[in-house]
Amino acid sequence: MFLKLNSPNQHYSAVLTLLLAFTSLFTAISPVQSEESKEQHKQFGNALEIPNSKDRVLLAHHLSSTSSRVLPATLDLVKHYEGFRSRAYIDTSGLPVIGYGQSRINGQTVRMGQYITRAQADAALARELYHIQRLVLNNVKVELTPHQLGALTSLVYNAGTRVIKQSTLSRKLNAGDYQGAAREFTRWNKANQGGRLVALPGLTKRRAAEKNLFLTPYPTVSSNSDAVQQ
Repeated sequence: MFLKLNSPNQHYSAVLTLLLAFTSLFTAISPVQSEESKEQHKQFGNALEIPNSKDRVLLAHHLSSTSSRVLPATLDLVKHYEGFRSRAYIDTSGLPVIGYGQSRINGQTVRMGQYITRAQADAALARELYHIQRLVLNNVKVELTPHQLGALTSLVYNAGTRVIKQSTLSRKLNAGDYQGAAREFTRWNKANQGGRLVALPGLTKRRAAEKNLFLTPYPTVSSNSDAVQQ
């Protein structure tokens, strides 16, 4: 639209009218934007501002379903201590395993002679660790940081579900004794050899790494973007 202005006064009057119109429009829109900002803050602000609140547990639970499913620190720890093997072999439990010590791939029991690529093993491991994280969260009654969740997930992956369901570690953790639970990691360093439990150097190192991850502070949730929703 073009306005025909015949004098300076008409020019100033038109400019003032336009400014008032834009001001009114902005005032009408800004409350909506403010409400949206408040809603976003309600959803995400508390997790960022209160690192010890229950939002951290819910956020870890919420973000555990990601393209990588779990924190890279958890995946790296498990991969490092499990090692990768593309062909099935018999592990210390007497069962055929493959990839990163996996006895099942995509729900199917591993058989001797089976072959897997590293990419396939990576994907299968991520899925399995994701489900273990859910199991951990379902059995832990106290708040967990993402690092604590990752350490427990690695432990359960290697030692079995009993450690999180009925053990001294789980009892201390659910009683809120985080330091006591951390000390219990090192007790899970034994394997059955010849009918008796023997402490193994590799398991001792792994438990120490898991304990260290469990005790490593996780002061902010910003890097939780490492985990993406399923």
